[in-house]
This record gives sequence, C-alpha cells and structure tokens, in this order.
Amino acid sequence: MTGKPLSHFHRKAPHPAFPMLTAALVPEDRAALHERIEERFDAMLAAGLLDEVRQLMAEPGFDANSPAMRAVGYRQAVEFLEGRTNYAAFRLAGIAATRQLAKRQLTWLRRNPDIHWIWWEKDRDFARALQVSTEILAAAGVF
Repeated sequence: MTGKPLSHFHRKAPHPAFPMLTAALVPEDRAALHERIEERFDAMLAAGLLDEVRQLMAEPGFDANSPAMRAVGYRQAVEFLEGRTNYAAFRLAGIAATRQLAKRQLTWLRRNPDIHWIWWEKDRDFARALQVSTEILAAAGVF
C-alpha cells in the first residue's frame, strides 16, 4: 500500500515511544519440539480438521491446488479424503510436514542476529518462559 518493501521499514529507526525487541520462544531440544508438534497435530484432528477439509472439498469451485489448501495438514487431508493414502500415512505425513515447517522457521530465525532466544523448558512451563522473556525485555531497556 505504501509502495515500499517491508525491508524499508525494518531499516528505519524504531519510534522512540515504541522500542522493539524481537524474541523467539524455542524448545531447548528437538525431541521436545517433535513431541509438541505431534500432540498439536493430534489436537487438530480431534478438533475436526478432517471435517473442515471435507466441507471445503464440497464447496463449488474447490481447488486442491489453491494456496489455502497448501497449508500444513490440508494437503495431506485432501490426499486421505480422496483415498490416495490411509489414515496412518496421512497422520504421519501431516506431522512430518509440520516438523519441516518448524525447521524452516527456526532456520529463518537464526539468520537474524538481533533475535533474543528464549529457551522453552522441556516441562513446558510457559509461565516461566514468559517470566524469562519479561526479564530479557526489561534488561534490554524495552520497558
């Protein structure tokens, strides 16, 4: 809308009233991340992912190749619902696709030297992670 790329705004100095700090909440070990991804995918299934995709497929003009249908889990669900794979393979493919996405996200985050890493403890103590992040922000003078 401005005619300028996003990178233009990233290069500009932040407004003094709104200092910014980029932080990433990251599991401290890959096994914990993989466990959480599997749990989350199963929760999506329990919440009705297949019913949602089934409804989308019933819509006039449905296109399995549309950008929206390339979302993690949707492509795999379409393959299952069209009978091109079984349930176990669908579930494993959805989990694998989610792991690949997480890996790409972490790779992208590592390229930014200004990110403050907040290591998520294996016991999933989000309250502690938020406390640590608040301490980091305060130490950086953000608030």
